[in-house]
Order: sequence, then structure tokens, then C-alpha cells
Amino acid sequence: MPILFYDHLISKTEVKILIEELEEAENLRHKLHQLVDDVIYQGIIHLLLQKLDQKKHQIFLEMVHDRPYDTEIIIFLREHIHPDIEDDIRKEGKNLLGAILKDMLP
Repeated sequence: MPILFYDHLISKTEVKILIEELEEAENLRHKLHQLVDDVIYQGIIHLLLQKLDQKKHQIFLEMVHDRPYDTEIIIFLREHIHPDIEDDIRKEGKNLLGAILKDMLP
């Protein structure tokens, strides 16, 4: 997955290490990395859409679609949700990663 506007807020290191330690084929490990990225992406977008005024949804989704890496997205979210939106993203990221780890560990 390409670099996303929230990547600097969420550390996936623990999950990445766990996936790489699996004794599975490289293509399966790649699919697992992609699945983790997809789950986090969907969770973060869902969180932000819940917090964002519905009138701003289209603008936000277009920004994410056209320029998913752009730091202007965070600025937009600060202005239209609240100035500390990064804290919410970090918290949701930790929750999502915790659930993923729980599912992966025996």
C-alpha cells in the first residue's frame, strides 16, 4: 500500500515482525501485510467519517482518493473535526492493531 496521510501516527512494527516470522510462503506473508494495511485503512477512514460532518465527506474522500499521502488531509481534519485529531487516529490504530495481534497470536 502506498504511503498514507496517517502512516506516521501508527506503528505496525510488531505485526510486521510477527508476519515475517511465520513459516509461510512469501506470497502469503505479502497477502497478510496487505490485509493488515486494508483493515487499518478501513478502520481509520470509518473513524474519520463518523467524526466528520457529512457535508465534508465528499471533499475528504476525494482528497484521500486523489492524494492519499498528502499532509494537507491532516490539516483539513484538524480544521473540520478538532485540532487533536492525530490523537484519535493513534488511539484507533492501536485498537485495530491490538485486535489484529489478538487474532494472530495463539
